[in-house]
Amino acid sequence: MKCPNCNGEIGRFELSPECKHCGANIFYCQQEKLLTDDAKKCELEFASFRILKEKLKAAFIGGPIQILRIVAMVAAIGIIFIPFVTLNASLPLFGAKFSLGAWGVYEAFSGGELIALLNLREYIPEVFAATLALCVLFVLVFLMGLGVFGTLLLSFINIRKSAKAACGFSVAGMAFSLAGAVMSFVMPKIAEGTFIQAKPFIGAFFCIAIFAFIFALNLLVIRKNIAPDIKEVDLKRVELRKRIKAGEITLDELPLPVFETEEEKAKRLEEEAESKTLADKARGGEHNG
Repeated sequence: MKCPNCNGEIGRFELSPECKHCGANIFYCQQEKLLTDDAKKCELEFASFRILKEKLKAAFIGGPIQILRIVAMVAAIGIIFIPFVTLNASLPLFGAKFSLGAWGVYEAFSGGELIALLNLREYIPEVFAATLALCVLFVLVFLMGLGVFGTLLLSFINIRKSAKAACGFSVAGMAFSLAGAVMSFVMPKIAEGTFIQAKPFIGAFFCIAIFAFIFALNLLVIRKNIAPDIKEVDLKRVELRKRIKAGEITLDELPLPVFETEEEKAKRLEEEAESKTLADKARGGEHNG
C-alpha cells in the first residue's frame, strides 16, 4: 500500500492512521482522493450528456422549423392511408373493391379481394399491368416516407447530413407520387370497356404536397446552418474521457477542474471569495468573543 499523499510505501501491518513518511492522515487523504476522482469523472461524463442534450434540442425542439419537420415527416407515413385510386370489379357472380391506400390494401388482402383481382389478370391484362405499376409506385412512395422518417429519428447524430438525406428522399417521393397521380388518372381510360371501374383519388396529390413541404423545411435547415450549440471545453472533456478509457492517461494526471469556461471560472472564484469572507467573519467573531 502507498500513501495517497506522498506515495510512500506503507507496510501491511502498520496500523497507524498517519503516514510515517509525511505525517498525513491516510484515511482522510484516501477520502479526499476518492472525492476528487469522482468530481473528475462527473465533469467528464456530464460533458457527453450535455453534448447529447444539445444535439437533441437542435434536431427536434430547437425552433419552429425543427418542430414543423417532426409534424411533416411523421405525416409522410400517415398520408399513405389516403388512397391513390379505387377499383371496382363488377360481374354477375363476382364483385370486389380495391382501394390503393395503406388501409385499403390491408382490407383487400385480408378479405381476399386482392387475390381475386390477381386471378383476373388473364382477362384484363392491360388493367392488371397498370394496377401493378401503380402498386409499385405506391410501395416506392411508402419507402420514401419511411426513409424521411428514418432521417428524422437519426437527425440528432448530424442534423445537416440528415437534412440532406431527407431532401433526397423527399425529391424521390415527389417524383414517385407525381407518377402515381398520372397513373391514377390514366387508369379510368385503361379500364374503359372492361368490368373494372377505376376512380382516381387525392392520395397522390397529398403525398406530393407533404414531400414538397418536407423538402422546403430541410432545405431551410441546410441554408440556415442549424447546428447544436456545443461548447469547445465539452468536446475536450469527451476526448479526454476516450483517452482515459483507452489507458493513455489516468485520472490522477488530470487537474480539478479538468477544464473551465470563463463563466465557470468566474463562478468558482466568486464562491471561493464568499467562502473566504465567511471564514474571516467567523474568525473575527471568535476573537471578539
